[in-house]
Amino acid sequence: MSRKLASVQKVKAIKPIEGADRIEIVQILNWDCVAQKGQYKIGDLVIYFEIDSLLPDIPAFEFLKGSSWSQKLNKYKISTHKFRGQISQGLIIPIRQLTEIYNQINKSAVSSIDYDEGDDLTTLLKIEKYEPPVSNGPLGDLIHHEWYVPKTDEERIQVCAEDVLPEYIKSEQGDWYASVKLDGTSCTAGLFEDMFLVGGRNQWYKGPNMYTETVKKYITEEKLRAYHETTGMYVVFQGELCGPGIQCNRLGLSEKDWFVFNVFTSDTGKMDSYTKCDLLNMLNICEYFGLKTVPLIPSGVKFDFKATTDIDETVENLLKYVDSIKYRTFFDDASPNQIAEGAVFRMNDMSYSFKVISNKFLLKGGE
Repeated sequence: MSRKLASVQKVKAIKPIEGADRIEIVQILNWDCVAQKGQYKIGDLVIYFEIDSLLPDIPAFEFLKGSSWSQKLNKYKISTHKFRGQISQGLIIPIRQLTEIYNQINKSAVSSIDYDEGDDLTTLLKIEKYEPPVSNGPLGDLIHHEWYVPKTDEERIQVCAEDVLPEYIKSEQGDWYASVKLDGTSCTAGLFEDMFLVGGRNQWYKGPNMYTETVKKYITEEKLRAYHETTGMYVVFQGELCGPGIQCNRLGLSEKDWFVFNVFTSDTGKMDSYTKCDLLNMLNICEYFGLKTVPLIPSGVKFDFKATTDIDETVENLLKYVDSIKYRTFFDDASPNQIAEGAVFRMNDMSYSFKVISNKFLLKGGE
């Protein structure tokens, strides 16, 4: 599912910031944003830009020059900031400016734009998603091929809390699992009807490069075709590629490695035929191929979804929970103080899932 980097949202709540006279917290979905005091009231519709949004250089965004302008990207990058001790995630713009912003971006002169709460404005306003550089070497030629499996982009809890948390609150501890969010780059590889493919988040690569060379330590086209001959199944793996030269190598690895978090199977290998394996099948298939998975959080320290039935309070508790996860618990050579990027929560049958990113990680320079 593509992220709504820009959307029409309603102000959910307004909260004071202790000791602040000019600013306050404006809650959008389950995101806290710092805004000028009195500028918004509960129920107002606004344009909301999520963190990781890249905004074009137009006059309407010029007030962001001092805080968000990226000379390298030649765009405004919306990130996590802290004001008077309060974390702010995202940018709010009054909905009355929608037409003005649209006209400046598209160099047009439309008189008005219709909108409703929840509308996705990402394409309309030409907002792009920031992707941090991940490679320490050439990636080689591209292979132009359709994506037969979903691309990796788990929804953050601040966006989907109302939809998913009731399911976890009423579930039992054994119905779901949590895994550590690794700070690397997404890598997808597997067998399709017509060919074996290895890629990053958005592209398939011919190689050789860091993706293809790491993947072939575990799987090859020959191994997957032999598995298909035996089981009748085409298999595709998605995981996080981590190690030297990738995102500061916060796991402390001595060489690049691949940690699987999704496995898809199909009996035809065709478009839209792949289904995501449940937890048990994913672990069994990974064991068969000798693949590592992302670290699973032990049952003894799993999050307690029964602590409260209040959605907002559960979100706050989840954010505090992931701040306590350290990579050193799972990787011996990681720095003892390195906070993990966060955690991913999934039902065992993969019916519901979401990720929680640590604010402490973001504020210390994580992407």
